[in-house]
This record gives sequence, structure tokens and C-alpha cells, in this order.
Amino acid sequence: MRLSPRIAAAALCVAVASCATAGTAGDRMFDHFTRASSVQSALIVGDLEGARRPAAWLAEHDAVATAAPGDRGWLEALSTASAEIRDASSVDEAADATGRLAQSCAGCHTSSNRGPRFRSAGEPPRGDDRATHMIRNLWAMDRMWEGLIGASSETWAAGARAIADEEPESFPGGSAVAALARAIHEQATRAERTPSGDRAEVYADLIKTCAGCHTLVGAGAD
Repeated sequence: MRLSPRIAAAALCVAVASCATAGTAGDRMFDHFTRASSVQSALIVGDLEGARRPAAWLAEHDAVATAAPGDRGWLEALSTASAEIRDASSVDEAADATGRLAQSCAGCHTSSNRGPRFRSAGEPPRGDDRATHMIRNLWAMDRMWEGLIGASSETWAAGARAIADEEPESFPGGSAVAALARAIHEQATRAERTPSGDRAEVYADLIKTCAGCHTLVGAGAD
């Protein structure tokens, strides 16, 4: 099954719309959240070129006009990770940098005590067909993403559980796709118990598995 770009876009819109912003500083943060989420959404479906454009923007634009001395290091780390995504030669390389990007966002939000507040996205979609299964996984990856950048263990765990509690999607037992379907289930099970300091790396690995599976089944970017 081919994953419609509309599904990925819809999942991104849910995440972006849930971020509370206000005023000029909020607008800057909203712009950064939008671009960072575009990187995440593109890489999940294996679209490295689609991730480069928002990453380039992030590398060149500060999230805030001024920053406290304790926050400057996090902003520099964000810019560095964004440049690494822009210049990455593979999805795996970009995924690792995306984990570091999310970690820098969380560090700055925690340091400044001005992190985003996300409205509840409700419950993950239910259903046994393949389309619903894939939408559920996107829902889960977005919740984990919000949990990462917002430094929210509750949101992170909700996303991880949505995949971990579901049986892996059925594919022919010996196929590479079946192995990847089992892998993301196992990764999500571990992710639910992963301490906050290790979540960026775990999320990067989840992106790699998603991208690999989408590429194999032809559900990636056009």
C-alpha cells in the first residue's frame, strides 16, 4: 500500500495545530516547530530531499531574537543538527541528527521553562485495515515527537504505547517488511520504558525503521 502524502500532511497538521503560541516569540517558535516537524514527517517516509529544505531554514534562523546565556548552547546545537540534516547523505544519518535536533529543543525548553504546551490529541485511531494501522503509527510517532521536544514523559509514553500495544502488521513471515514491522513494535515497547536522556537516539532508530519499511512497500515520498 502506498502512503498518501495527504495522510502524512494531516498528521503533521494535527501536531502543528496543537502547539500553543502567542505573540512574536510564539510566532518564531511556531515557525521552528513547523519546520522541525516537516523534517520529522519527511524522514518517516524516507524523503531525505523533503527534509533538507526545512532543515536548511532551521540552520539559518534563530528560534528567538535574544537568548539567556544558558540557552545559547542549545540554540547552537539546534542549528548544528539542522545543518547536519541538510547535508546528510542518507536517511539514517539525517535521522540521527533529527534526534539531536529534538534533544536540543527539549533542552532549551527545559532550561528556559518556556516550552510548548500541547493540547490532547485524543485517542489513537482504531481499526484492523492497513491504512488505519499506518495512520495509527503516524499518530504515535507524532505524539512521541511532541513528548521529545516538549520534554513530556506522559506524551512520549502515550505514543510509544500506541505502537507497542498493537500487534505488528501482518506481512509474509520471511519478508524484510515483516521483519521491520516486528522491529518497530519491539522498538516502541522498549521506548515506553526509555529514560528521557536516551529518547532522542531511540526516536532516531524508530524513524530509520519507519523509513525503511515505507521504502520497501512503496509508501514513501513521490
